Amino acid sequence: MDPNRITSKNMIIYITQNALKFLQKAKKNNLYIKRLVVTQCCIPLSTPPTVRKGSPRKPENYYQFNTEGITVFYDRDLIHKSHLTIDTEGFGFSERLMISDWIIKY
Repeated sequence: MDPNRITSKNMIIYITQNALKFLQKAKKNNLYIKRLVVTQCCIPLSTPPTVRKGSPRKPENYYQFNTEGITVFYDRDLIHKSHLTIDTEGFGFSERLMISDWIIKY
């Protein structure tokens, strides 16, 4: 089994090498996947969740997974996905974590 995968029930979370390097540079061993709520709009807006380094304020509202020394918190309000890939986007100071395979269907 790939050491960068987390399996729980039917969910697999893959963390790319770029994301692992990003976390190592930031000296973080936790990340959380959080539902993004957009309230400043007159129509419902569906957006992918955000991925933040560190721990959430209320960890009891998250499912917790562990792999290779990284703790991943997954928001309980998010829909269940069978597979997620955490990667990075941007460069330098604008580099951030993101879910690369989250698809929004309308």
